[in-house]
Order: sequence, then C-alpha cells, then structure tokens
Amino acid sequence: MTQLQIVLLYLASIALRIPRIKERWIAPLLRGPEWFFDVAVAPDFLRGPGAAILRNYRWWLFIPWGIEGLTLVALWLKGHLSAANILMTVTVITLFTRFNYYAARIVTENRTRHFEHPEARQPTSNVALSLEPRTLSAYTDWRVEAGIILALSAAALWLAFLPATQDPAIERRLLSLMVIDVYAQGGLLLIKSGVIRSGGAAPVDNVEQYLAWRESLRRFTTGICDLVRLLFSLKPLLVVSLIVGGSARLAAIIGFGILSMVAVGLEWRSRLAYLNVASRTRPAKFPLLPAAQKARGPVGFWPSLPVLLLRTANGYALNLASTQVGIAGLYSAGFASLWMWLVR
Repeated sequence: MTQLQIVLLYLASIALRIPRIKERWIAPLLRGPEWFFDVAVAPDFLRGPGAAILRNYRWWLFIPWGIEGLTLVALWLKGHLSAANILMTVTVITLFTRFNYYAARIVTENRTRHFEHPEARQPTSNVALSLEPRTLSAYTDWRVEAGIILALSAAALWLAFLPATQDPAIERRLLSLMVIDVYAQGGLLLIKSGVIRSGGAAPVDNVEQYLAWRESLRRFTTGICDLVRLLFSLKPLLVVSLIVGGSARLAAIIGFGILSMVAVGLEWRSRLAYLNVASRTRPAKFPLLPAAQKARGPVGFWPSLPVLLLRTANGYALNLASTQVGIAGLYSAGFASLWMWLVR
C-alpha cells in the first residue's frame, strides 16, 4: 500500500471510533445534573468538586490514544508502518480502550461516592424479579443468520471448486481460517446466549422503566454481537478475493467497505436508542448478598452462587466458580487445541 492509502486507512479507523469516544465522553452526565454515572449528587456538583473529577476522568480516556500514537511513531521510525501493523495496533488498542474505560469509571465513581446524597446510599428495600422466559430464538434476526450462512458457504464453495491459488500451503491456511471463523461464531453465540439469560431484577418503585432499560441494553448488546458475527463471516470470503486479485479483489474491498459503514451506522443508531432509554432510567442500588459483603478484589470463588459478576461494595467481582467461567474455560481450551492442530 502507498503512504496515502495507509494514512487514509488510519483516518478511517479514527472515524469509526468517534461515536464510542463521544459516548464515553458524556457518560457521567447522561442522566442529568443530579447524577454522575450511577451516583446521586447535588445539582451543583459540577460547579464544585465534580469539575476536577470529570476533568480527571476525561483525561484518563486519552491514555490508550497516547499509547497508540507512540506505537505508530515507533513503527514508522523502524520502517514497519504497514497496513497489517496498523490494523493490529488499532485492534489491540480498541480492546484495551474498553478495559481502560471500565477502570476510569470505577475509580471515578468511587471518588464521587464521597459526595453522594446520604439517602441514596441505602439500597432499595423491595426488589421485583422478571419471570418472563427469554430464548435465543426471540433475539435472533434470521436475515443476519442467512447472511452468515451464505457468506461462509460462498467462501467454502469458492475454495473447493475454484482454487484461489495452486500453492497447497496457502490453501491450507485459508481452510484453517474458515475453521477458526466457524469456531468463533460458536463463541459469539455463547456470549449472546449469556447476555439473553442475564438477570432481570428491578426496584419495585420503578419496575417498568428499569426493566425497559435492561431489555434495551439486552437488545443492543445482542444486536452488536450479531453485527460482529456477520462481519466475521465475511472475512474468509474477503481473504480469498484478495488472493485471487483482479476485479474480485476490487469488488470485495468496495463491498466490505460499504458493509462496514452500514454496520457502523446501524450500531450507532441502536446505541442512540439505548442511550435514550438509559438517560430516562434512575439507577438502583440493590442489597448486597452476604458473600459480597466480605468480598475483596476483582475476583472471587463462590460455588454456592450461580452469578458471573457479583456486585460488591467496591463495584463488581468475577465469580470464578460460576458456570459461565467454566464454559469459557472449556471454550478457550478447545480454541487452543484447535489452533495447535491447525498449525502443526
């Protein structure tokens, strides 16, 4: 790729991340001046100590961008600033950005709790549970499933009947890519299923709005999962097209670019719909379970509790004894075994 193409590629990656940056920038103020994240504060909080807390939080959000900039400069100085390296850097930093946001939010909320309304510190005394059954089929868009099947089938048929290359080693790598992609589809479906089965507790004084917010978050998260699955399913077809070259390569690049922009547009539209519901929902503080009152640190082992994340006095802790962690461990072991078998 030329230097201009590399610059345009990086600018496109920045443009795709702008909506998420904007969301995290305004996240503390989403529910109006009487709330800072999920902490009830005085209306003039931002004219006092809240100004410094907000400023420090927003500065924290720029840490990944600083790391990304320094990494790209180092690659440029070493002469390794290629499209593949840019893509790898952006991918890793994007994942790191999410963890950085969670860390910034936890620290910021803990600082804000020193200024929380005393009455808001008490957990809600009455809790309602949603007993409505939720199934995977109710959150499935069959058009998306059809697109995933068609994309994977097209790549498999192309690879089987129209060899992209006469090199057996390259064909084996393409087949490995197909297998890994199908396995990744299964992992994403496990994540989607876990989101669908997430708890439905709500305070009795705000049941309808709170459950509507939970359902909106559930629909938004499963929708994003489906978009990622769809883009993943197109990857083998894109790689085969790039190897074949000619008009197939140009058509694949243009088509994938258009679909990516459509996906970003759909993601942002659904995100705005979710944020609209979230801005009208008053946060609730639920009573802590006995095990949570003694919890220390971000992880724990509670075999008697089925939950994946246990709410504690200092945020949330990962329950290593939960069924979800066991399934994730088996899936990761399966992926490692599959990878070792494919690369041997």
